[in-house]
Order: sequence, then C-alpha cells, then structure tokens
Amino acid sequence: MASKKKDVKIEFTISPVLQQAEKKISEAQNFQLEVIARTNFNSFNGKRIAEWLRENHRMWRAVLLPLDFISLRDMADGHWHADTLYIYPENGYGFKLEEIMKEQFHADETQWIGRESAMDMLGTSEIKDTGYVLLSAWWD
Repeated sequence: MASKKKDVKIEFTISPVLQQAEKKISEAQNFQLEVIARTNFNSFNGKRIAEWLRENHRMWRAVLLPLDFISLRDMADGHWHADTLYIYPENGYGFKLEEIMKEQFHADETQWIGRESAMDMLGTSEIKDTGYVLLSAWWD
C-alpha cells in the first residue's frame, strides 16, 4: 500500500511586538513622590502631580522636590517650603513634560538646565546630551 501524501499547509506566524518592560519606580523615588503628593501650595497640587508622574513614569528618569532652610524653621508646624520641581526626563519627552508642567499643572516658570550645569548638579561627566538635560518647574 502506497502512502498517500497529505496536503501540508504552511503557516507563517508573526511574533507579537515585544512590549518594553515596565520601568519600576525605586524605593527612594517612591519616597520622593510621597513627599510631592503631600505638598500643596498656591497652584502646586502635589497629589495630582505625583499621581500623573506615577502614571507617566516612562517619560522621566527621576523627579525631586528639594527643600530650602526655611523648611527647617517651619517643619515642626507641618510646612514644607519647596517650590521647584526638578525632572530628569527620558530621551524624547523633555518638551512634552515642560508643556504639561505649564499647561496642566500651571507652573509659573519652567527652565532648562544644560549639559555643563546638569553634570555639576548631578556629579557626573557621563551626560552625552549637549542640549536640554534637566527641567525645573517653579511655582510662586
């Protein structure tokens, strides 16, 4: 008995596009986001800003809301004197972050910190970008 050839159907499958792994927010950064969330003054709505930053973590590497020494004076009374948010954006998101800080969160002023100053502030010489590196957003 001769074997009968079966029709063989060749199928091509296209692998699904690999999704970029979700970046994790570090413990230190989570702490800073909590500080931001608990800070509210004038047009600075820390809770709303922190929520937005968490939801859009792909757009930034790190954020910081540093204190000044007036905070030391008034911290026991629950006051956190911080008015400038610093954002280290991921490549390609800087100008969008600036637009959002101005339009959605009503920053009174935004300013870009270039390569040389950013390297001094961050204590590194590894920054390759020669243009806009760090975004500062200030609320009065």
